[in-house]
Amino acid sequence: MARDPRSEREVTPSRFATFTAAALVAQVLIIMSGAAVRLTGSGLGCSDWPRCESDRLVAPLEFHPMVEFANRLVSFVVVATVALVIWGAMKRRPYRRDLLTLGWWIAAFTAAQIVVGGVTVRYDLWPPIVMAHFLFSMVLIAIAVVLHHRAHTDRAGSDRDRGSSGASDLLLTIGIRLWLLVAGAAVLLSGAIVTGSGPHGGDEEAERLGFYVPTVTRLHTATVFVFLAVLLVLLLGPRVRSRPHLVRAGTVVLAAVVVQGAIGYYQYFNGVPALAVFLHVVGATFVWASAWWFTLEMGRTGAERPAAEVSTA
Repeated sequence: MARDPRSEREVTPSRFATFTAAALVAQVLIIMSGAAVRLTGSGLGCSDWPRCESDRLVAPLEFHPMVEFANRLVSFVVVATVALVIWGAMKRRPYRRDLLTLGWWIAAFTAAQIVVGGVTVRYDLWPPIVMAHFLFSMVLIAIAVVLHHRAHTDRAGSDRDRGSSGASDLLLTIGIRLWLLVAGAAVLLSGAIVTGSGPHGGDEEAERLGFYVPTVTRLHTATVFVFLAVLLVLLLGPRVRSRPHLVRAGTVVLAAVVVQGAIGYYQYFNGVPALAVFLHVVGATFVWASAWWFTLEMGRTGAERPAAEVSTA
């Protein structure tokens, strides 16, 4: 029997989930490469944008310019995965408008992030712009996690729970998990302030924030403890304890916070070594992404099935 040529151009839910995973990985990679640029002092290895220098497009074969230029090349991978997600959302069957909308949101924030990256270079790594550059990446991570999570369900997430929990418990849990994300955002912001005040500015001549590092570090630690407290309230609540998949997702966040805290204390008491800072940036990304996944899992109804199951049902 002849195959319908249209079916070859359609994207299955499981394949689309692969596209969203690629987009999420690309966002993590650009954060890692950006951290490498800053921690190797290569932030102004290319002093112009979008060209490396005013008189040359690509970087010369020198360490700092090549590190900075490699980070710019990773942005092409990010753009490619975003384009793949949008194309896949258009071709996905069954079609889901919410997935395409999230794809366009990633595209918009990616474009804005590229512009902010250029402004960062043009303004010689001015700390507030560098902070904005990092926080934009965290927004992109959040959108990418939401997109990837929704790609795994047969419809958009909902808080209509069919379990045994009462309405008051449900509303309380919704509020607490929103506070978890708010606390997570505060951790990222305070951490960016610490970084902007510390020794790794991306270039020896880069300006730093005028805050006293021990003071802003204590503020950052306080926000981490608030985040941890909210997480523990959720983990110990009946809505999570009665659902094994939520216990697993929440435990991943808790373990990531513990490891991240250990790295943070190590770097603070050992002169802020570059490798430890790099691991701390990676850890912050993982904590943020896993916290979003945990809260999204809490909002998923029992009626929702993995999209791959729906496509083969």
